[in-house]
Amino acid sequence: MSNEIIELIGTESPNGHIRVRLDLELPHEQAMQILQTVHDYKDHQLKEEAAKHRRDEAERRKAEAEARKAAKAEAEKAKKSGAGKSSNATATKAD
Repeated sequence: MSNEIIELIGTESPNGHIRVRLDLELPHEQAMQILQTVHDYKDHQLKEEAAKHRRDEAERRKAEAEARKAAKAEAEKAKKSGAGKSSNATATKAD
């Protein structure tokens, strides 16, 4: 009796998932091919996660830069508004 479990999850489309759990002795070459497939898949997942992390980090830095720029513009606007009010107040007192 075999303990082989082969389960198809999803559809048979290219992006479907297959879960395989085998207790099977294979010739070295075939076992290495399977191992290489598993390693390739894991490497691909790591690269996708790293790319997502880089995109998220870039978006965060961009949002921070925009917030700093908006705060600086607001400060400049307040400074100009405050300077304009001081000039008007001084001119009014001089009259």
